[in-house]
Formats: sequence, C-alpha cells, structure tokens
Amino acid sequence: MKKILFVACTLVLSLLSCSDGKKWENSAWNNDSMWYQSECKSDTGKIDVFYIVSTDVLSAKDSLGNVAWQSQLIASDKEAMTGEIAWVEKNMFYDDFNFSAPYYHQFTFDAIWQLDKEQFEIPYYKAVREACEAFDYYMATKNNGRPFILAGFSQGAMMTLEILRHMTDKQFSRMIACYTLGYRLSAQDLKHPHINAAKGEKDRGVVVSFNSTQTREAIWHFVADGAAACINPINWRTDATPATFTFDGIKNEVHIDKQNNVLLVKTDSVDYFHRYYDAATFFGNAGVSPDNLHHWDLLFYAHQIHDNAVKRSESNK
Repeated sequence: MKKILFVACTLVLSLLSCSDGKKWENSAWNNDSMWYQSECKSDTGKIDVFYIVSTDVLSAKDSLGNVAWQSQLIASDKEAMTGEIAWVEKNMFYDDFNFSAPYYHQFTFDAIWQLDKEQFEIPYYKAVREACEAFDYYMATKNNGRPFILAGFSQGAMMTLEILRHMTDKQFSRMIACYTLGYRLSAQDLKHPHINAAKGEKDRGVVVSFNSTQTREAIWHFVADGAAACINPINWRTDATPATFTFDGIKNEVHIDKQNNVLLVKTDSVDYFHRYYDAATFFGNAGVSPDNLHHWDLLFYAHQIHDNAVKRSESNK
C-alpha cells in the first residue's frame, strides 16, 4: 500500500464534513432512484435498519473520460452496490426489519491505494457529506420516530462512525446499536459520547466493531490500524476466549488478539481464502495480504449479526 491513510479523523473535520446536513431538501434524496428498493413491505411494528454499502466501485471515470475518485452512480455502479445491499438484507437482516440503504458517490477502491492522505480526504469527505445527508433524509421521511439500527461494512462502516458523530442526541437515544463491520474503533472515536464499544450481546446504544485476519502480519492497516476495541461476534466476548464457527463447510476458530484488537481466525482451509485474493487482484494492489480476511467480515458472521440485532432490539423493552 502506497501510504497508510489516516486512522483517526479529528472531531473538528468530522463535524465540518457533516455540518448542515439538512440540505437534503435541495438534493436528490427524494428520488427513489437514490435508494435501494426492498421487496419487503415496510411495517411500523418492525425495527428499522439504515445500511451503508462498502466499496463496490473499483474505479471510475467522469463524463469527459478523466479518472474520478468517486463512483459516478452509473448503472454498473448501482448494480454492484445493489448486489451487496440485497445480500445483506436477505442474509443478515432478513425480513425482520424495515431496511433502508442509499446509493452514494462512494470513494473508489483505486482511491484507497493510489491517493496520499491529503488527496484522499477530498473524495472521503464528499462521501461523508452524502452519507450524512441520506441519513437526515431517512430520519425525516422514513423513520417516523422508530428505534433503528445503523450498519455498514468497510467504507460503509467508516461512514457509520461519521453519522454517529453527526446525529443529534435525540436521534442517538433511539439507536439500538451500530454495526461497524470490518472497520476499527480508535481511542479518538471512543471519546465521542455517541461512540461506545459493545461490551456484550445485549447492551444498547453501542458500536459492534471487528476486523478478521489469519495472522497479525496480515492486518490491513487501512481498516484496522489503531483499533482500541473489538468484540467477538461468535461468543460476544471482549476477552481472548476462543469460539468456533463453520463457513461453507469449513471449520474455523476465532479469538480476539488483545494486542491489536482484531479477530484472529484459525482455519482448516487456508487455500480456500487465498484463492479469492488470487482472483481479486485489487486487494493485492492495495497491499492486502492473502492471509487477511477483510472480505469475509460480512460473510462469516451474517447469521450471528442477525440474531444479535434481534436480541438487542428486544433487550430492555
């Protein structure tokens, strides 16, 4: 990876990037084409989920053919985002929740590894502003005062932390939990009153955060460097107690590495995971080790996240 990008964004920059988010009235958020269209009917008796998609656009060009560091939301971009969003709704939240997910001009994967810190902040904070605007629009027009869950994976997880800093105390009081999947919680993050690391499987108003890797050497610094908290989504512990799970018939053991606050996964089939990174060369371009398991932070624990979201929703009723 050319440079390790910033790990902790300052609170001042975060507030500036999300400030005045109420300007959605003059944006495109009232257009249905800016939102994933769920096949599940909305039900006032259900808890809401607001989901932010990960980096599904690898590279982009603007209308003049120049390199762009953000998605242009062309048909292929939206198709890629829809694939992830639909998978998450079907395999993680099922039809047990009202599900909302915006399309936004996310930064591209090329931006992650080709731009330095200063250059990267430009598309990053543009994406942050849109994510905050979309959240404001959702709260004003779709949520109707219901309790809600905030969730995102990878780039989407980064956006959840920005939204947490952006939301009002009243909105935060209705948040059941935030699932910041595949991204770290830094010590700086945890200084904000809306960002509190989950301690168990039932606490509310907390952030569930973890990153998976097979070895310490394979940690992807862009998403995990500086992690100050981690929870194991199999046994919902924050100590190093191991737990086992099966994925696609493969047995795995996972425990928290307390030195780096990441999940260390011991697997029976290393080659299975290497084959994916051999094909997905963009991870290699970004300096991601084949032993890293970022891609599977969503796939491994989908069922456990679903059950936990239900459990947290029912807690303290």
